[in-house]
Formats: sequence, C-alpha cells, structure tokens
Amino acid sequence: MSDIKQNQQTETAKSSAELAAKPLPKCPTCGAPADTKARPFCSSRCADVDLSNWFQGKYAIPAVDAADDTIIEALLAGDMASTQDEDDR
Repeated sequence: MSDIKQNQQTETAKSSAELAAKPLPKCPTCGAPADTKARPFCSSRCADVDLSNWFQGKYAIPAVDAADDTIIEALLAGDMASTQDEDDR
C-alpha cells in the first residue's frame, strides 16, 4: 500500500509542478497576471471595472441603424425592378 500512496503523491507533485509551469493568463482589464481567485482578472477591482464597462455599454457591437431608410428603399427598388421585369416578359 505504501507504493500506491507514494505513486499518488508523486503524481500530485508532478501535476502541481505542471500547473505552476504554465504561465497565468493576463488580466483583460490591466494586463497583470491573473489571480486564481478572481480569474480571469487579477483582482476583484479589475472584475468590477469590467462589469462597469458592460453596464455602460462600452462593449456594444456596432450595428446598422434601423432608422436608416435608404437601405430599405434600395432593397425595395431592387425587388420592384425584378417584378417589373417579370411582368414585361
């Protein structure tokens, strides 16, 4: 049984050494190494800053303004032209 315990301890030591060898990802807010408690951030402060940015809409994806009728008019003009062409045949 002592051999089994020794093998388990050796494997645990190897896996923790492998984890320590991997570089920690960087905090998306400030670029410091991430903390395991606040992952992927380096601290709860950086996590709060990121959350605040979300609430303020700083991470919004730009979109086409729905009030821009020129796009709709162009699409309708193209559709109307194709239906007129079919009627002429």
